[in-house]
Amino acid sequence: MDMTAYIRQAPAILNELRLLLEGKSMVACLEHMKWLGAFICIEAINPSLVGAATTEDEGYALIQTSQPDFLIASQTLEAGNGLSLIARTERLRPDTKTLLVIDDLDHNLVAIALKHGCDGICMKSESFMPALRTIAGGGVYVPRAVADALARQTPQALMEPLTRRETEVLQCLTLGSTDQDIASTLVISVETARTHLKRIYQKLHVSNRTQAAVKGIAFGLVALE
Repeated sequence: MDMTAYIRQAPAILNELRLLLEGKSMVACLEHMKWLGAFICIEAINPSLVGAATTEDEGYALIQTSQPDFLIASQTLEAGNGLSLIARTERLRPDTKTLLVIDDLDHNLVAIALKHGCDGICMKSESFMPALRTIAGGGVYVPRAVADALARQTPQALMEPLTRRETEVLQCLTLGSTDQDIASTLVISVETARTHLKRIYQKLHVSNRTQAAVKGIAFGLVALE
């Protein structure tokens, strides 16, 4: 891959990383020492790192002790795997924002990761900045090709379908919009936006924004843009 274009963009990317991670903590669990070592040495990331490991069990131990705001895990690890680590993390600490870096585009793997509550999935060959930016803002991120495929599929049937307005609210929520953002975008009151959110939670059988966003993507109810 030709990375020449990133040379001039690097200072802006590093500055954005500092702002995104300011006051936040992160655990990185990546597949080999060279990749993990390079990640640790990124100046904008290092102050937020509270743990780094190359195996699933080591990563999970770090999650238990440090309770980080973010977990970045690669699909392949020296022992265990990133998907299993994220599933265990989501059960233990749902507030931790999780990002899975996958080797190749695998729709089934993405669907499983979303069902486990993973907040973001990006491919090893793409920049992780859009994914980190999205999950840091409260949204859910999947690779563009997967998002397009999910948007085209027939929505999975619900016991009680979402209304057009509820689908619009879910779309905003999936992109990380706050209650105020949703109200402004759809020209409704904040209270009305919250009422729609409650109804969405009930219909999707979820209890929070992340679960609703994940289920909306997995069911093909919303499109990521």
